[in-house]
Amino acid sequence: MMMQHCKQILRKINFGNRHRFINTSNVNLKIVKCKLFDIGEGISEVEITQWNKQIGDEVSEMESLLTVQSDKAAVDITSKYNGTLVKKYANDKDIIKIGSYFCEIDTQDDVGEEENVEEKSKAEKSEAETSFEKKGKPRNVKASPGTKKKSQEYKLDINMIAKHFNKNNITIEDVELYYKENKSGEINNINEKMDILEQVQIKGIKLGMCKSMNDSLTIPLFHLNEVYNVEKIVKIRKEIKSKIIENDNGINNITISSILIKLISNTLKEFPILNSKFNAKTNTYVVYNNHNICVAMDTPHGLLVPNIKNVEKKSIIDIQKDLSNLRNKAMEMKLSKDEIENGTITISNYGAIGGTFATPIIFDNQGCIIGISKIQNMISLKSGIDKINSLDDFEIANNMNLTYGADHRYIDGATLAQFSKKLKNVIENIDTIDPFSI
Repeated sequence: MMMQHCKQILRKINFGNRHRFINTSNVNLKIVKCKLFDIGEGISEVEITQWNKQIGDEVSEMESLLTVQSDKAAVDITSKYNGTLVKKYANDKDIIKIGSYFCEIDTQDDVGEEENVEEKSKAEKSEAETSFEKKGKPRNVKASPGTKKKSQEYKLDINMIAKHFNKNNITIEDVELYYKENKSGEINNINEKMDILEQVQIKGIKLGMCKSMNDSLTIPLFHLNEVYNVEKIVKIRKEIKSKIIENDNGINNITISSILIKLISNTLKEFPILNSKFNAKTNTYVVYNNHNICVAMDTPHGLLVPNIKNVEKKSIIDIQKDLSNLRNKAMEMKLSKDEIENGTITISNYGAIGGTFATPIIFDNQGCIIGISKIQNMISLKSGIDKINSLDDFEIANNMNLTYGADHRYIDGATLAQFSKKLKNVIENIDTIDPFSI
C-alpha cells in the first residue's frame, strides 16, 4: 500500500515538475515499449482512430489504450501491463505498421516481450543517430547530360529516381522505367493544366475496398438478371410487421431484405455450390454448411460488408435483429473482427438507395453475389400465367430485379439460372411465412 502511494506521488512529480528532487532507485519502475502485434491475416498497417488513454493516465492490464482501424474492422488495443502511459509514438489519424512500437508504459510488472527502454536507450539512441546520419546525408547522383535531359522532359527529379532505385549512377533506362512505374510525368502535366481541388490518400476502409476490387479483377464473372414479382412478399412484410409490433419482440420493423435473406438461404440448400469460396493456388473450392450471408452497407466511413452468421438456423425475426445490430455497429465503426470475417455469400441491396439494375462484383473470393434493386410498379404477367391470352393476364405489380454474379471458373451459368428460377418460384408463389420459425 505504501509502495503504491509512493508510486503515485512519484508520477505526479514526474509529470508536474520534470523529475526534480526525486530518487527512483527504491521504487523499481521499468519503462517498457509496447509493440503493435498482428491483429488479423493480411493486415500490415492500421490507422489510429482515437487514443483512449493520454500521457500521465493510469493504465490497467487489459484496459484499452487506443482504437485502431484496419481495412476490415475497428479493434481496441489493450495494455499488457499495469502502470502509467508516459509516451506516445503516434497521434490520432496516424498510420502505424504492424510490428512497430506505439507507446511506452512505466510499470512494476514483470517485463515480457517488450523491451526495457531504460536498459536499451543508449544503444537505441546511438543507432538512431547513425541511422539519421545515413538518411540525412545527400546522395552524390551521377547522370549523363542525355539522362538529365530525359528526366527534365518527363519533369522528374533525378534525386528521386536515385532514391527509388537505391543507386547513384542513373541511366536513361532508369528514367524511362521510373516514368512508366510512377506515371509522374502524366500527373505533373495534369497538375500544370488543372486547378486541383484536393489529392486524397486512400486508407482505412476505402483502402480495403480498393484491394478487394483489385483482387476481384482476376475473377471471370458470369452475370444473370431476373425480374421478380414481389407483390406477395410486400404483403407478407406488412403482416409480419403487425405481428411483431403486437407481440413486442424487441424490434419495431421488418425489412424486405431480412425476408429475402431467409428465402435465399432456404434455396441455397438445394444449390450448395453457390455458398462457397475458390482457392486459385490449388484450383479447389470449399463448400460451407454455414450460411454466413454478407450484407454490403453504405456508411460515412466507406463500404462495409459484415455478415449474419448461420442464417440457415435463424428465423426472420433473428435475421432482422442481427441486421439492425450490424448496421448500427457499422455506422459507429464498432464492428468486430468476427462480424467481418468468414462470410460465404454476399447480398448487395443497392436498391435501398436507388437503381434498377447493377452488375455486382464478387467479394472475398466467394462464389456468388446477389444484387437487389429498388422495388417499382411495373406491368407484368399475373402470377402463374405463362402464356398471354388477353390483357386480363397482365397486372400492375411491385417488381424488382435480382442480379447474380458468380465465379465462372467453377460455377456454370446453368446452375445460376436454376437457382434464380427456383428462388423466383418461391418469391412469387409464397402465401405466408412464419417469421418465428427456422
